Amino acid sequence: MILTILLDTNVILDFALKREQHYVPAKKIMEKIADGRLIARVSASQITDIYYFLTKKFSHAEAVRIIADLIGSVRVLQVDEDTIETAIDSRMPDFEDAVQAAAAKNCGIDTIVTRDKAGFQNSGLHVYSPEEFLAMTH
Repeated sequence: MILTILLDTNVILDFALKREQHYVPAKKIMEKIADGRLIARVSASQITDIYYFLTKKFSHAEAVRIIADLIGSVRVLQVDEDTIETAIDSRMPDFEDAVQAAAAKNCGIDTIVTRDKAGFQNSGLHVYSPEEFLAMTH
């Protein structure tokens, strides 16, 4: 069985922006996704956050191309009223993280890969850093 994860925004940006100290683990995760050894999801709300950060380095056209490539590799989870209500009722202090966690749980996903492990402590998800996840799934 192939594992399905929620891939946090910071890991995607580490890969897309080639952030020096975080790029290699992010690239290895993206390779697992591309090879079909891993299924990854992102929430719809992450897409606009990713676009925002990409446009700080790239043109609109390049940012949109990167997002198009991303959604060719991962599926986008719906963020609807139920997702928002679940996030509001959560014990998570960061609302954006709460929305991601709620979207994942609403779709039966119980694992997130993130560099912000503390942000997902009360999410009810299994939380792994990219390095921990790679060591666990080599």
